[in-house]
Amino acid sequence: MISDHSPDLSPYSTIRRARRKDVPGLTSLAFQLGYPDPIQTIEMRFLRIHRDRRDHCIYLAVQSPPQTSVIGFIHVFIDKLLTAGPRVEVGGLVVDEEYRGRGVGAALLRRAETWAHKQGFSPIIVRTNVVRNQAHNFYEKCGYRLLTQSKVYTKEVG
Repeated sequence: MISDHSPDLSPYSTIRRARRKDVPGLTSLAFQLGYPDPIQTIEMRFLRIHRDRRDHCIYLAVQSPPQTSVIGFIHVFIDKLLTAGPRVEVGGLVVDEEYRGRGVGAALLRRAETWAHKQGFSPIIVRTNVVRNQAHNFYEKCGYRLLTQSKVYTKEVG
């Protein structure tokens, strides 16, 4: 088991890889961030990501004991583009509202950075909504710099 007991993180918190039984906690945290998908949808996505462990990783911050109360997660993946070299991207980082500002997010980010480094990748890309000012401040405090701003478009097909 991977653990991170940094000075910012409670000695009763641990970081470990996500398991299928953690899906309810992942679903609850995704809801807090504004993604209200049902547990079945999150479970289906989790299983797809879990099968692709070589290019994806989900770490959890959990209260220990009993290591079942999920207080944060980070999803990182290897992004392979034609127009840019392979890199690691943060697909999501969420910390439970009650635990924000206690170093949980920074510890999860460090764990993801270690994973990226072990995979042989740099840089790490993080995307965040323009209205999430606290997230912008957090990433800058963690050493990330603003690279560009963009708009995202969507279209339902089929």
